Amino acid sequence: MGKIKKRGIFFTFIAITIMAVFILVFAPSADVGLQKDIQSVKVRIASVDGYVGDLKGRYFETILRATTYKAVLSLISYINSTGSFVGDIDSAFYEISLNGTLNGIPIDDLTGKKIMDNNTISNWTKRVAQTAGSTLNVNTTIIVTNISIYQDKPWAVDSSLALSLLVKSNVAEWNDNITITTTMSIEGFHDPYYLVNTNKAYTNRLKRSSIPFDQWNISKVREHLRNGTYVENPRAPSFLMRFSNTISSSGCCGIESLVNPNSISVSDQRESYVDYLFWQHDYNPAANCTKLYNITNPSTGGGLWDEFEYFKLDISHVIDYNITSEDAVGNC
Repeated sequence: MGKIKKRGIFFTFIAITIMAVFILVFAPSADVGLQKDIQSVKVRIASVDGYVGDLKGRYFETILRATTYKAVLSLISYINSTGSFVGDIDSAFYEISLNGTLNGIPIDDLTGKKIMDNNTISNWTKRVAQTAGSTLNVNTTIIVTNISIYQDKPWAVDSSLALSLLVKSNVAEWNDNITITTTMSIEGFHDPYYLVNTNKAYTNRLKRSSIPFDQWNISKVREHLRNGTYVENPRAPSFLMRFSNTISSSGCCGIESLVNPNSISVSDQRESYVDYLFWQHDYNPAANCTKLYNITNPSTGGGLWDEFEYFKLDISHVIDYNITSEDAVGNC
């Protein structure tokens, strides 16, 4: 019995020793596996977090800038095709940017040009979600809450995109409401005023004059008229106001050009040949002819009538462009 007890104690000791060895051998492996899993999750989270950061920091702004350009181009093409102004530039821009439609009709059908085809905000956000799903295995939900266009400077338009973003992966979730803004130059676009008011017979692209207002003289006005350039003037309407034929002043963003009498069907009109005034007809009544000046000098053949016959300006613009009494003769 004593020998049996001694053997039992011996085998128990051996069993405990073997178990201790197993613990020592396999416990570190389990810890390494857990560390690997944690590291894998960290990498996964960092990857998706980078994707969300790129969406908010770069991709959405690029999408908005591209869509803004195409939406403005579509609006100008619509005005060119129909010969009509847009009733509300804000709602028109929203609808075209988001869905590629105007009053529920595809804008490309109205213009006959494939400008917004697959280039709307809805198209782009859908492609982003699909690409992220196939490459990162995440679910991306993008809900657009607003798109707007506005101006706070004369030579550029700003656009804004407000949306809610939800990104879900198997390890984490990102949920945020964000607003993206971008700025786009207006130079190079056609002026809606000219397209509608001349029935496309006389078009003018926006190009900024390099002449400061305190350096005007008759020769620089000639250059300005030849080139069809634009200058800032707070009494004039902004670029966006021209889409809806709004003739009121824009303190922040007013711009104006001069109408070339050689490019219109009736050159001699009782109007100020500043673009937004010319089609407003404020000086057309005979009683107002005293407020107009022929920019000419009959005695010397100077002024501008040697090249731009019948060109006239109102007294405010005679002063603005620093035209002297030698070259400004009363219209009546």
